[in-house]
Amino acid sequence: MRNELDFAAIRKLLTEGNKVLLLVRHAERTKIDNNDPTFGEGLPITENGVKMSVDFGAALKGACEEVEFRSSPLRRTRMTAEAIAEGMSIAKPEIVEDDLIGNGSAFFADRYEVFELFRDHRFFEHMFEYLSGKPQRGFAPLETAAEAYEKYVMSLFKSRLGIYATHDVFVAAFLTGKKSYDFDIETWPRFLDAAAIIIAPDGERSYALLRSGLSNDIMGVGK
Repeated sequence: MRNELDFAAIRKLLTEGNKVLLLVRHAERTKIDNNDPTFGEGLPITENGVKMSVDFGAALKGACEEVEFRSSPLRRTRMTAEAIAEGMSIAKPEIVEDDLIGNGSAFFADRYEVFELFRDHRFFEHMFEYLSGKPQRGFAPLETAAEAYEKYVMSLFKSRLGIYATHDVFVAAFLTGKKSYDFDIETWPRFLDAAAIIIAPDGERSYALLRSGLSNDIMGVGK
């Protein structure tokens, strides 16, 4: 199953009275130094990444007056959220930093064990094994983690449109855990693709990948 949406579809959903929470992969970054113990905690997005983020925001500008922002504490996610808000012409947005939508999320039983796992340069091999249901060092069970992640983000989401800047690992793991997308190397979330949680007026939820079309780069952790 591969449920995909574009920006026009997101805008249409909002005009029809749905609420939409976007779990957005951050914008373009440079390569992570494999010897960095934090795996790029302080790494910024590139100049092109800033432009891409502004374009993301511009694509949703005016679609909804009620917008809230949240990001993982990493520098690149914070910068992404700030630039998206700029593209939406939102001055001085409140962007809450939240480790529980990033590396502190339910998907990681131990982030440092995951970091060590990825040091062998086999990021995608490990990720696709995890997404297929095989246990992986440092990871929590996929479907249980996806449910816990959703419960947490939905406890926070109070507006009609949410922009939560996070990482490709969690975009892919969430949608796979919700049985809404089957990822392979060709369909891996690019920079600024997003997992969309759509909440209908009657409260029913559905899930899809927002394919932003702003990047073709599948760069993974340690790459």
